Amino acid sequence: MNRQPTLFISHGSPMMAAEISSTSIFLSQLGKELSRPKAIIVFSAHFDMAADIVITSGEQPETIHDFYGFPKSFYEIQYNAPGDPALAKKIAQLFENSGLHPVLDENQGWDHGVWIPLRLMYPNADVPIVQISINSGLGASRNHLYGKLISSLKDDNILIIGSGGISHNLKELFSRTPTKNRVEMVSSFTDWVHDKLIHKDLDALLNYQQEAPYASFNHPSQEHFLPLISALGSSDLLTVERLHKDVERDILSLDSYLFS
Repeated sequence: MNRQPTLFISHGSPMMAAEISSTSIFLSQLGKELSRPKAIIVFSAHFDMAADIVITSGEQPETIHDFYGFPKSFYEIQYNAPGDPALAKKIAQLFENSGLHPVLDENQGWDHGVWIPLRLMYPNADVPIVQISINSGLGASRNHLYGKLISSLKDDNILIIGSGGISHNLKELFSRTPTKNRVEMVSSFTDWVHDKLIHKDLDALLNYQQEAPYASFNHPSQEHFLPLISALGSSDLLTVERLHKDVERDILSLDSYLFS
């Protein structure tokens, strides 16, 4: 059976659904370069649950358009990839074996942290998907555990993806009075993350809020960074490779990593 790597993808703005950019081209090519997985598990920044661990278990989840202010055509996009109820139950059992109490949700659909990148990677929407919620209220260590509990599934040809953003400060992105040194602040943070990943300094990454330069500027809230932490949990960190590096609108960093 093929063993899959783990990915972290910066999914960027919903505009990626329509615009051709270096990141959209990268994601389209990435799907062709990876060996085809049997299924995909996604930790998305936009599936952040404050209480239970929620696992999608529907057979044909809907496409969620969880954003506002975009052209009408964006709300008509459908990504009809199937779910995988059997895999969802297997994941739930792995969590239960560790004393956690996941909830299977047949109605939860694919948020844009899922369908924006996967629509580019797998445009035929023919690879089953299961989402596992993150919890930004519990911090990095707990979300790292969520990834660790499912790491064995990579051996079953299942691709695990964390979908978020290396930097994510929407208030600054749309500010009419940009912070003077914001480009340097983003660069310092993303360089720090890259250095810690390459040197496999997990302790520093789990404590990024205290140790990383300008952490609160790059991530005023945690939800876009935690999918990286969950991805790290599911990886062996034997090989760390930055597959893509890009910055849009000065401060939206779109780095993507592969862990194998």
